[in-house]
Amino acid sequence: MAVPSSGNVHELETLAPAFICWYVQRPFSTDVEEVLASLKLFFRFYPEIGENRSITALDPAEVAARLASLIIHTVYEGIVATYSLTTFLRFLHDSGRWSGNPESYRAVNSILTGILCLDTCSTPGGAETATVVTAAPAD
Repeated sequence: MAVPSSGNVHELETLAPAFICWYVQRPFSTDVEEVLASLKLFFRFYPEIGENRSITALDPAEVAARLASLIIHTVYEGIVATYSLTTFLRFLHDSGRWSGNPESYRAVNSILTGILCLDTCSTPGGAETATVVTAAPAD
C-alpha cells in the first residue's frame, strides 16, 4: 500500500487551470471536474519519491501497478482513472509539459491504450468480437 501523497495532489492542483483550459477546447464527453477528481484520487496514491519526481514524468511500471491494483478492487474506478490519465498524458504532451523521456511517454501511452481498447478476441464459435471501453481522441 502506497503512502498517500499530498505533493502529487498539490502538483496536480498547480497544473489544473492549464489542464481545464486545454480540456474544454476538445470534444471530450466527460465533465472536466470528474476527470480531475479521478486524477486527484490516482495521484494521491502514486508514489512520491524525493524532490526530483514529478507527475509530468510518469513511470510506466508505477502507472501499470497502480492501475492494476485499482482495477482489481473496482473495475469502474480503474477504467475512469485510465481514461483520466490518458487525457492528462495527452495534455502533458500537447502543452510541452511532459518532463520524462520519449520512451517512457510511449510506454505509459501504450499501457493506457491497452487498458482502454481491448484487443479483438475470438468467441468459441469462431466469430470475432471487439470490445472498446472508451478512448480519448487519437493524437
